[in-house]
Amino acid sequence: MNILVTGGAGFIGSHVVEELVKKGHKVVAIDNLYLGKPENLKEIIEAYPDRVIFIQGDVRDAELIMKIVKEHEIEAISHQAAVSSAPMFIPDPREGVEANILGFLNILEAARRFDIEKVVYASTSSIYNILPPPHREDMNVKPRTFYEYSLWMREHAARIYHDLYRIETIGLRYFSIYGPREQHKGKYANIISQFIWKIMKGEPPVIYGDGTQTRDFTYVKDVAEANIIALKKKGIGGEIFNIGTGRETSFNQIVELINRFLGTNIQPKYVPNPIKNYVYRTQADTTKAEKILGFKAKTDLETGVKTTIEYYKNIIK
Repeated sequence: MNILVTGGAGFIGSHVVEELVKKGHKVVAIDNLYLGKPENLKEIIEAYPDRVIFIQGDVRDAELIMKIVKEHEIEAISHQAAVSSAPMFIPDPREGVEANILGFLNILEAARRFDIEKVVYASTSSIYNILPPPHREDMNVKPRTFYEYSLWMREHAARIYHDLYRIETIGLRYFSIYGPREQHKGKYANIISQFIWKIMKGEPPVIYGDGTQTRDFTYVKDVAEANIIALKKKGIGGEIFNIGTGRETSFNQIVELINRFLGTNIQPKYVPNPIKNYVYRTQADTTKAEKILGFKAKTDLETGVKTTIEYYKNIIK
């Protein structure tokens, strides 16, 4: 199958590309390199040069998207491109909204015009914001930031394209994704990665508050697998699924785990939390994903953190 992966040189996108290629698919990866890096695709392109094409471009460029879909005879799309955190919207929210909504509409319209039946797209657990966990897909979410609003609108647009044009759109609400190849995200990286980088350098990780806040930390390879399952699954167009583990882990527990694997004893620096409407807990209800999508995260936290540390040992000097 010929598959287009947007945001393909990014953190999650590059893992989706890698797993698709290993399973025998041909992939066109497009990325504007706002955060993504071509190096994230270097190994997979070298290993399978006949199965991966990288194109530097932006999903907001409708003409380019149409051209790629037509010329490469794209049969399915994995849409990972996004302005992917609330702080990125602060300088000018219009840019993030344009990328996340208009860019996605370009993808959906290309799918409609060229009879592409399947579009799997990234959404976010941030949509649940202050709702109490466990978080279920049928909760009445109310966006509080432009980031949440833009992906909430993405979900609605996908549903409309499914209802009107019968495109199989499947949304995946990601819960706190961590793993290798996130160094290019810097301050926007997952807290696990940031803690690893700090402790590896002998510096105390900074925690806002007392460290008892929790996240449902999900390993990136599991997320890639969820995308592949969704691309193959038939008859569930218009649906949205939580992609998480169903388990909560505190920031303090993460610091303890990293110290144990690194053989260190670096304690965090606790500072007052300056973030308004801070989310203290996240936890996915994975019932729907398991029963309907057929996805269940396989990587336990210890394995995921240990694998991530081993990767960054070769990167962070």
